[in-house]
Amino acid sequence: MAARKKARKTKAKKKAAKGGWGGRRPGAGRPKGSGQGPSPNSRRNRVAVMFTDTELKTLNGIARKKRIPIATAAYELISRGLKRS
Repeated sequence: MAARKKARKTKAKKKAAKGGWGGRRPGAGRPKGSGQGPSPNSRRNRVAVMFTDTELKTLNGIARKKRIPIATAAYELISRGLKRS
């Protein structure tokens, strides 16, 4: 049992010493406190919406005409509807 514990400790030390993704060097990464967080107007909330096949086809057509992603087209339609309310 003691041999297993010792083996685990040495294995853990080897893993810790390897690194791999960087960030251990002094001064690596962004400076502490430099993050401001998301801007107050950023879109950071997510909502899942279920569409029927015909609704999705219509949304795809709108997105293709405007040459924008489907999610952006859906967002524009929803935000326009919310502004009217």
